[in-house]
Amino acid sequence: MAATEPKGANGRLTRRRTRLGKLPWLVAGLGTLVVRSARAQSYVDSRLLFYKESGDRTQVIDPVFLLHEDFGENGGQLDLILGYDSISGASPTGAYPTFDATTSASGQTSASGQVPLASYKDHREALTASYGRRFGSHMPTVDLSYSKENDYTARGAGISDAWTMLEGRGTLHFGLAMSSDMVAPTTNDLKLPKRSVGYSLGWTWILGEKDVFDVSASLMRLSGYLDDPYKVVPIGSPDLQENFPEHRPNSRARYALVGRYGHHTSGNSAIKATYRFYTDDWGIRAHTLELEYDLRLGGGWIVSPQARLYVQSAASFYGSLFVEPQQFMSADYRLSPFSSLLGGLKVSHEIFPGFEAYAAVTLQTQTGRDRISLSGVSSGEETGRQSVSAADMEEELGRQSVSAADMKVTTVTFGFRRRF
Repeated sequence: MAATEPKGANGRLTRRRTRLGKLPWLVAGLGTLVVRSARAQSYVDSRLLFYKESGDRTQVIDPVFLLHEDFGENGGQLDLILGYDSISGASPTGAYPTFDATTSASGQTSASGQVPLASYKDHREALTASYGRRFGSHMPTVDLSYSKENDYTARGAGISDAWTMLEGRGTLHFGLAMSSDMVAPTTNDLKLPKRSVGYSLGWTWILGEKDVFDVSASLMRLSGYLDDPYKVVPIGSPDLQENFPEHRPNSRARYALVGRYGHHTSGNSAIKATYRFYTDDWGIRAHTLELEYDLRLGGGWIVSPQARLYVQSAASFYGSLFVEPQQFMSADYRLSPFSSLLGGLKVSHEIFPGFEAYAAVTLQTQTGRDRISLSGVSSGEETGRQSVSAADMEEELGRQSVSAADMKVTTVTFGFRRRF
């Protein structure tokens, strides 16, 4: 932690520095400033991520390469991140689920409610550069980013600072970020601008030899074209509806409050907990609770199980079906009320000094809370044994429901880090 302490530290601080030397790996992720202060040397980090949604939906293959170059106390630190996403599969369009009921020769009735999907294929190239240098108790950093997809171009810039105080025990971190994006839907020749400005403010406090706490707040304002050009909205009745393009407000204010806590346990292991509250002026409220445990087994092995719970409410203009057109309306499941539960495990091993390999897997179950009941009725069909009445069929189908938010997600990551 020496890098976070102001000059002129006395002998008491020197002893504290030794005791707190175990903290950097414990609090990794508890704020950008903590991560930056923990970096003691240069390294390269390369990983391959595979993301897969159930039901033949979105699939992503994402190789990422990170270079962190530490030029020393007077030279600063440079980070370069190169990413390439290969995206394919299908995504819900927002259209109302189809309904089809059939009766087999044995007299059993089956129903299928299929959420309409649209197939797509795309790729994304991304580059991020970050440079920071310490000036006394301050660590200002400048970030630049650029990414390009077939129909979306994003350009971003940001500046932040980490101001260490109270003899190195506390750090105030704050930042400003801006982006200027361009949406170019493949369905037309339009080029539609989208902009954002974000602010963040936080405080990290080292509570003692084994505990650290970070709290941060952020505000992001978006403006311009915020619709999804490929989503539609069903208008009418369950039996008869027509699809119209969705339309969202052209501005959005997003607020988040995050608290993180890390505790170093006996045996050189750590427990990390994160809670995040989110709200915006579109009416969405969300809560995220995440727990992670880093267990050091010796011999360079670390096993890290994790669990995460997420719950959100719906946007004020969301609906799975609208009776008549409204000024703002969307059937996008990402704006619907849903919850998800994630469990995962990461295993890392230092094969030899300076070279670490890791692998991680997460399984997530997501469930929509705005469900469509499959209570449609198909005419009774004569079979070899009996006919099924419409009333019996409706009672059976009424017990079933679907949501476009329903899915299971599997993520697998492989990577290595080489320090030099």
